[in-house]
Amino acid sequence: MERTRAGLESARARGKNGGRSKKGEDKINLALRMYESRDYKIKEIVEATDVSKTTLYRYIEQRNT
Repeated sequence: MERTRAGLESARARGKNGGRSKKGEDKINLALRMYESRDYKIKEIVEATDVSKTTLYRYIEQRNT
């Protein structure tokens, strides 16, 4: 446990953070603009932007609240 914590602290000191990287904001914004235009189906947005359906719905919900 101690060695793990020391390794994580060392990585943070070098500017490394764990976890999955976030989707590009450009792709998210494009997906949201496509959705709001009502010219595209969800499936078309997902294929064009490579943003998953779940992620798209999450951002839509955040925008509506």
